[in-house]
Amino acid sequence: MFSTKLTLVNVVMVSSIGMSYAAEYQEIEHQEFERIEVRANRSDITTEITEHTQKLIEMPGAMGDPLKAVYALPGVVAAAGSVSSPAVRGSSPKDNLFEVDFMPAGYIFHDFGNSIFNPNIIQDFRLHSAAFGTGFSNATGAVFDIALRKPRKQAIETKLDVSLLNSGLLVEGQLTENSAFYLTARKNMLPYWLDRDSFEDDDIILNDEPDDHDYQAKWAWDINENNVLTVSLTGAEDSAGATFNDKNFEVLAQQPELLGDAIFINDFHSQGIIWDHYAKNFTLKVGLGALSKNEKTSFGVTANHKGYFDNMSHQQLSYKAHLNYRLSPLQSIQLDAGFYDTEYHLNYDKIQLICSEFIPDCSRMRGDRIQNNSKLKADHAFIGLNHTWQVSEKIQTQLGLQAQQNKYTDESFILPRLSIDYYLSDDSTITVKYGHYNRMQDIDKIAPQLGNPKLKSQTAKHSSLTFSQYLEDEWSWSVSSYYKTMDNLPKIHWYTADELYTNEIEGEAYGIDFLVNKNLTDDWYGWFSFSYSKSERTDTKRDITSDFYADTPIILNLVLSYEINDLWKAGINLTSRSGNAYTPVTGVYVNEPDNPVKYTAEYGVPNSKRFDNHYRLDLSVTRITKFWGLEGLIKFEIINAFAAEHPVAQELAYDYIVADGDVFWVDTIDGDDGVIWVDTIDGDDSDMIPSIGFSVKF
Repeated sequence: MFSTKLTLVNVVMVSSIGMSYAAEYQEIEHQEFERIEVRANRSDITTEITEHTQKLIEMPGAMGDPLKAVYALPGVVAAAGSVSSPAVRGSSPKDNLFEVDFMPAGYIFHDFGNSIFNPNIIQDFRLHSAAFGTGFSNATGAVFDIALRKPRKQAIETKLDVSLLNSGLLVEGQLTENSAFYLTARKNMLPYWLDRDSFEDDDIILNDEPDDHDYQAKWAWDINENNVLTVSLTGAEDSAGATFNDKNFEVLAQQPELLGDAIFINDFHSQGIIWDHYAKNFTLKVGLGALSKNEKTSFGVTANHKGYFDNMSHQQLSYKAHLNYRLSPLQSIQLDAGFYDTEYHLNYDKIQLICSEFIPDCSRMRGDRIQNNSKLKADHAFIGLNHTWQVSEKIQTQLGLQAQQNKYTDESFILPRLSIDYYLSDDSTITVKYGHYNRMQDIDKIAPQLGNPKLKSQTAKHSSLTFSQYLEDEWSWSVSSYYKTMDNLPKIHWYTADELYTNEIEGEAYGIDFLVNKNLTDDWYGWFSFSYSKSERTDTKRDITSDFYADTPIILNLVLSYEINDLWKAGINLTSRSGNAYTPVTGVYVNEPDNPVKYTAEYGVPNSKRFDNHYRLDLSVTRITKFWGLEGLIKFEIINAFAAEHPVAQELAYDYIVADGDVFWVDTIDGDDGVIWVDTIDGDDSDMIPSIGFSVKF
């Protein structure tokens, strides 16, 4: 609630919710002034999505998913062609942090690449590509910060979205004068129309088609003008099942234990409660979250063998707080703190494979059959302090310090972070950022028997320099350079049983991102981005440097959207980028003693070759309409309109290998004996996919 006395003409504007109020001056005796009051709940500010998020939702090829549209942003690539693994500015996908409504998320992308969220409830999405502030911890790559909007205080309404790829239902409305809710659930439609014959062959038989579903629920209560309480639920599941038979050379030649039936299930469920308090000089956010994540895999099940399994569950309680206190009109401090009570339950019976991101063939590092059923505590905590100061009209600084502790590895870190904005003019800004970061190693690298419990945490240093400028008619542009170093990355140390990994890999990434953006004016908007980057990893023990597997030197993106009239809208999304780096096949050997009748590829220098440049064109047309008198929308999309192939890896073509003792040759149709025959593996986005979807409110 706020009030104001009117003078001659007074306009009260609440810009954050896009409303303005005005009252004209009325002369009355004694020059008294009329008083008006405008009432607005704080949570109403975040019931609508931001313009930035709306543009991502409408982007062709994203299928209405603003998080999937992240691949059209500068510096973001699909790691090794997998649309569910974004690599940002040369870092590994595993280095990223995902937060949803102030709390950690289990994962935000399904295996088929679409996000786990109904796009109708995403309020804002921010990607911190590098040098992020003290409010985020245990990450050395990028931060995906997702805010789900607050429920709207309206009559209860239902929205149905149906497409060939995904369908969902959203129910939303007001419960009491000061509270509202929404509940949404979605289901993958692929299993209902998937042609099994296109996936199955003599090698693989689908028992359960790849499937996924997700849900979210939120309830927001405006206790009073200074306090808001929010309760939220989020969950998702991915699953698949198949049979690997004895003709599956590509897989079974390397891992013969996979022969038989296999089932994969990955799911998580989270619950959170957030209290927001607003005072005159400060705001306070306090949150409690519970996260349960499970990865279950069984394989090698036959009529005569019960098979193997590899299950891991992750239970975490998160306690977080954020305080923003205004010291003066020109200075403020931000205090962030978090404690994560974390427990892993490892339960497996499998053949050990010692893997890392820097080895093309994990089957070469095969160990013995291992069994375990144990729990591991891996609590960590952080506290961050940041001081924001408007030094002058031209300069604003943010100086921060974060302290972090990892209980399992018994490590403590002091991590400085700095940001300086220099305002060249009202429209132009230069921003300099620098920071130190760390994250605990993946649990399979530091658990007893699986890895090395003495492995140090990964560390990184980020620096960036950005120039941005706003122009007339909603045009803007920016150019940003960055440099990252990464230390203590894991290296396979297979010849020492007690230390399967060591900290003998370093990394370096640098590049420049250029972006031109136009917001909606004259019935169209769009953006163009160009990125040049380099990402390398160095084996410090052997002094060997090679490209990182997600290294993509050149990326070009062009996105345009045009409102043809009040009913029709069309858009294009054109992407061109360097081909994926891959490790070439250089020879073949008998896989003894594991499987002496199978042959396995011999690989060359990791990521020393690169495929041809990749391009992709996505098209969309949207029509506002009515279904049975109800407000609705139809969207037509063609994803990868040119059906451009996207090769991501190379493997041995086992069907062509002929052996005579220790001599191998290639039996080919055209008679090119003596040349190693290889197959190319295409990425997830190599097929043209037409799609039609509709939504309706009732």
